[in-house]
Amino acid sequence: MKHWWGPKGFTSPVCKLDLRPGGTMHYCMRSPDGHEMWGKFSFREVVAPERLVYINSFSDAQGGLTRHPMSPTWPLELLTTVLFEEQGGRTTVTIRWGLLPSATEPERKTFNDGHSSMQQGWTGTLDQLRAYLEAP
Repeated sequence: MKHWWGPKGFTSPVCKLDLRPGGTMHYCMRSPDGHEMWGKFSFREVVAPERLVYINSFSDAQGGLTRHPMSPTWPLELLTTVLFEEQGGRTTVTIRWGLLPSATEPERKTFNDGHSSMQQGWTGTLDQLRAYLEAP
């Protein structure tokens, strides 16, 4: 994941992965201008080859929970489900992001207003994965 994780143009200089229920992924994304953002996944389900379910949050370099560095009303934590389905020799990936019941009303509004940026980020990440898989 270190080779392709993050929106298009971003790099991942740090990516520590413990892929199991109860495990985590702690990572750093670096933008083209050098700005760093840290994130953390806390895995709830790992069902190969079908799905991943995890809590997604921003973090600091030590793995502590933090707010979005540019959006103080972004939800502190999100529930993410990633589904994998084989179709004609290819894998279809479906990503669902959802709010946890603890989300505040301002967090709900920010999340609902941010769908286009979320889609852009995930599309860029999956484009980078595709390029990595197709590289010689």
